[in-house]
Amino acid sequence: MTIFYNAKTNAFYDSNINKIPEDSIEISSKLHAELLQKQSEGLEIHPNNGYPVAIERTLTAEEIQLINALKKQELINNANAQIKLLQRAIKYNIATNAEKKLLEQLELFTINVDRIDLSDINVVFPDMPE
Repeated sequence: MTIFYNAKTNAFYDSNINKIPEDSIEISSKLHAELLQKQSEGLEIHPNNGYPVAIERTLTAEEIQLINALKKQELINNANAQIKLLQRAIKYNIATNAEKKLLEQLELFTINVDRIDLSDINVVFPDMPE
């Protein structure tokens, strides 16, 4: 088996399976395996002067906004779960002063997180009160 790489298609070809495009270069099986391993770790394979290299993937602004939206919802959900338990403690008059203060901090936290502008891809999320 001989492995080839084509920069135009950014693809690998196995001589036993594929028709090899004319402008492809031969690469070692070892390099091919290393690149596939790096790809499985989240890196992307791109051509560099005709040769394949593994580089870190650059997220698009849309992808960053989606990740931020998921993080925002996760923070709110986690805070709301704690708020629910603290509200029960207050309802049954067993909440400590520290728990009452934490409830207030968590409620303000959820308001502040909800107001975060996700169009800013450099958003900084506040730390959850403890």
